Amino acid sequence: MAVNFVLQVNNNRKSDYYGQQVARVHTLGTSTTEEVANKIQKNASVKRSDVKAVLDELADVIQEQLAEGFSVKLDGLGTFCPRIRAKYQEVTEQEPYDVENITSVGVLFRPERKKTSGGSIQTLMPERKLKRYENYVQQTKPQPEP
Repeated sequence: MAVNFVLQVNNNRKSDYYGQQVARVHTLGTSTTEEVANKIQKNASVKRSDVKAVLDELADVIQEQLAEGFSVKLDGLGTFCPRIRAKYQEVTEQEPYDVENITSVGVLFRPERKKTSGGSIQTLMPERKLKRYENYVQQTKPQPEP
């Protein structure tokens, strides 16, 4: 298991890093609930339709709990938390905080961490292997027959 990355050039002329390259994650796609349910079915004694029903209900419950103001912690996975971004404002008794300063509302996901002798690691990504995406593509392309 490796994290694929590509190199991207900074084309922002106003940036101090203009012209420099930076590594960016390049995913191979997105696994759907259906695909996850199929994989779980292969590893458990539960039918795919039952797994899918539980995953669909899990998504609904997480949305409901977040909307009610709760965080949701799933052991082995992490914690989903409500998140807002807002502008600073000086507040006085005469001028309370203006909610118009809240610029976005969303969800923050904090992966579970496991303590190690050298600090801590995310349980979802315990391995730190990296692979250039171009190399992955070359390795997976079918070779022409001689």
